[in-house]
Amino acid sequence: MGSWKTKLRANDLPENCKLEASCRKCGHVRYLSQSYLVAERGAGHLYIDQIENRSRCQVLGCGGGMRLAMMHGGQTSGFVGGMA
Repeated sequence: MGSWKTKLRANDLPENCKLEASCRKCGHVRYLSQSYLVAERGAGHLYIDQIENRSRCQVLGCGGGMRLAMMHGGQTSGFVGGMA
């Protein structure tokens, strides 16, 4: 089956899309734009899970693996319902 990360390449992402990369070891967070991945890193042909597997934390001395998550541009809202 697979998740969205195995079905989507960096070239398939919208140009205004950002990915949140958080370190699994130290918790440091970076934001990667689609243009950065394609133009500067040359990763347009890679699937998102391949980029995630190759990504390493840039904090001095950490080098932990990164977890990628899609950033959503829309509004977020908490659950406002309740039990009647």
